[in-house]
Amino acid sequence: MRKLISFDLQPGMVTAEPVFSHDGRQILIPAGSHLTEQAIRLIQNWDIAFIMIAETAEAELLTPPPAENDPVLEILPDTMAKKVINFTCNLEEALFNVTDLFESLRSGGSIETAACRQISSKIARHLVQPAEAINRLLFRITVNRDRDYLERHSVSVAVLSGMLASWMELAPAVVDEVVLAGLIHDIGKIRMPRSLIMDDSPTPERQEILRQHVLLAYELLKDVPGLPPNVLAAVTQHHEYRDGSGYPLALSGDGINQYARIVTVANRLCHIAEGPGGLNPFNIIEIVKGEMFTRLDPAVCDTFIRRINDYLMNNPVKLNDGRKAKVVFLPTINPTCPVLKAEDGQFIDLTKTRETSIVGLTF
Repeated sequence: MRKLISFDLQPGMVTAEPVFSHDGRQILIPAGSHLTEQAIRLIQNWDIAFIMIAETAEAELLTPPPAENDPVLEILPDTMAKKVINFTCNLEEALFNVTDLFESLRSGGSIETAACRQISSKIARHLVQPAEAINRLLFRITVNRDRDYLERHSVSVAVLSGMLASWMELAPAVVDEVVLAGLIHDIGKIRMPRSLIMDDSPTPERQEILRQHVLLAYELLKDVPGLPPNVLAAVTQHHEYRDGSGYPLALSGDGINQYARIVTVANRLCHIAEGPGGLNPFNIIEIVKGEMFTRLDPAVCDTFIRRINDYLMNNPVKLNDGRKAKVVFLPTINPTCPVLKAEDGQFIDLTKTRETSIVGLTF
C-alpha cells in the first residue's frame, strides 16, 4: 500500500485502511472501499490530508463483493451512503410532518407550539448538517412550484437557518429556536389560495396580496402559548431589510431581530437558488455579497460566504464548455472567480478569462 495526499486521489482507487474522522472515533470510509468522485470530494472537505491506498493485488483481496440492486451504494462508500440515505429519510419525514401540520391548519386546526417544536427539533438534530444540506437542498432546490412548494420551502429555510446559526456559533437552544422560526416563517400563506402561492410571476396587485402573509402569520401566532417572542419576531420581520426597504414596518439596521436577520438570509438563499444561475454557487455568493451591506445582515452574510468558500475548495464544478474542473484556489479579494484545474490538467484563472464560466456543481 502507499500513502497519497487527498488531492492526488483518483476515482477507482481502493482504500487500504479505514479513513477515520479527526477525533478517531468514527470510520468515515471502510477499508476496501472503491473511491468515487464524490467520496474524494468529501474526503477533501473533511480536511483529511492523506489516506492509505491499496496496490492492485491488495485491492483484489480487500474489495468486498459488489452490492446488488442498490444504486446509492454504487455511488458512495457504505458509511457515506448510509449518511445520505439517513438525511434523505429524515428530510422526507420532515416534509410529511410539515404537510400534515399545514393541512391541519388549513382545515381550521389550532397551532400548538409543542407540535411545531417537535418537527423543528428533529430538523435541528438530523438535517442541520452542512455537507448534506448544501448538496441536497441549497444546490438542488427545485424550481417547480407544485402543490407542496410551501412545505418544501419551509423545510429548506428551516435547515439553512439552522446551518447559518450553527456556523455563527450560537447556543444550541438558540439554534433550535432559529430552526423553528425558519420552519414557520411563511405560515401566514396557509391562509392564502394555493394558486397565489404557486404563482412564480405575480402581478403587482397579486404581489401586494402576497405581502399580507406576514400580517396573517402574526394574527395566527400572537396568542399561541409557549411560542418564544424571538420566534414570533422572526416570523413577522423576515421581510424587513437593513436599509429600511422591507415590510411590513420598514425596520432597519439593528432594529431587526437577530433571528429574523438569519431567517431572511436563509430565505433569500432559497429564492436565489430557485432563480436563473442558482446551481452556480459562485453566482449565489456574488448576489449575497451585493446585498450584504444593503438589504441583508453583513455578519450573517460574511459567515455564509466564509464557510461556503471552505466547502467549495476542491469541489468539482461544471463549465460552460462541457468540461469538469476542480476548484484549487479561492482569491481572498475576489473568491467568486476561483482558479480551476480542468480534467485535462489545464489551470483556468477566472479573474483573467471571460470565455469560461462555472454553470454548476457536479455531484
